[in-house]
Amino acid sequence: MRYHDTTMPRRSPKKPTAPPTDRRYEVELITGLERFVDDELANTLGRRAYRLMGYPKEGRMSIRYSGPVERLMDLRTAVAVHLAERFDVSRPKALLGHQHLTRLIDSIGAVIDLHPPETFKSFRVSAAGTESTTMKRLRSEIAAATHLDEQTDDAHLLLSLRPSTSGGGWEFLVRLTPMPLSARPWRVCNRPDALNATVAHAMVTLPGHSDHDRFLNLGCGSGTLLIERLAAGPAASVTGLDIDPEAIICTERNFNAAGSQQPANLILDDIHSPPLPDASFEAAVADLPFGMLANTDIALDRLYESALRETARLVVKDGAFTVITARRRLFEDTLVQHTDQWRRTAEVPLRISFQRGYIAPSIYLLRRM
Repeated sequence: MRYHDTTMPRRSPKKPTAPPTDRRYEVELITGLERFVDDELANTLGRRAYRLMGYPKEGRMSIRYSGPVERLMDLRTAVAVHLAERFDVSRPKALLGHQHLTRLIDSIGAVIDLHPPETFKSFRVSAAGTESTTMKRLRSEIAAATHLDEQTDDAHLLLSLRPSTSGGGWEFLVRLTPMPLSARPWRVCNRPDALNATVAHAMVTLPGHSDHDRFLNLGCGSGTLLIERLAAGPAASVTGLDIDPEAIICTERNFNAAGSQQPANLILDDIHSPPLPDASFEAAVADLPFGMLANTDIALDRLYESALRETARLVVKDGAFTVITARRRLFEDTLVQHTDQWRRTAEVPLRISFQRGYIAPSIYLLRRM
């Protein structure tokens, strides 16, 4: 680790290395995407390279993994990944002892060493009793060892301390990356209705995909679904449609930032009558409005009707239409009117943080009859 700790023996400089194999990690995820994360872990790491240890709390998956930790930082369905260390102590005060503190600091160093110098400039410790004498001293020791500034809000190095979820003791977690994995670096243009990128990746992979797919995104917004589709693999074409000129501009900016080698066909037009030929797409997706945003005055029932009707016209037989909406009752009532066109083959209920609470949308996978 690149730091000088005056309270502990100074170590010789060494090249950055990943944490040793067979360490425990905690994967942070959107509740409902557990299967998608497990599938991605198996495809990315190899099923034998990790063991699923369980789900310590909602939105968390615990694994033991032996292999290059950098692969964990490439996951697209995970919100974040944390290195997890369990300490067999009854109180956090015991972590200030030389042996435990050395191990705790080393776990921080293992993560810092995964990145170029100066990647981390600040840290934050999330824990109960933050103003206690013990926690103040622990933060002071971390600051002295890492030479990072402590912040109470957003910080590059996110640390957590909590009672162990598997029996006694305490757990110390270090996020592997300075930003959540869900905060895509290509997102240079954001919109208040932007879809979480991990959810978008799950949506584009749910029906399966091939490089022969012609892919359509109705209401493309900031381009999240289009970019995540190409991140999953090449397509014959990708098309985005939105009635808002600012959305088209936003999509173009994000597309450019993503550095995609495949261009997108962006169309400024209405979802009620898109100027596209019949049966011209193998797959379509839509993030249908939740009707919760400020100044939302659109007629959702008419919008949902048009989305199902027009996509049935545009998608080939056995093609897929993947939809996410929090207005499940309205969507399902509308879908009943199109049972001669669409067959519902899957539903994935989610629980997503929204403002100061949660929303509970579902992803629906439909197949063209």
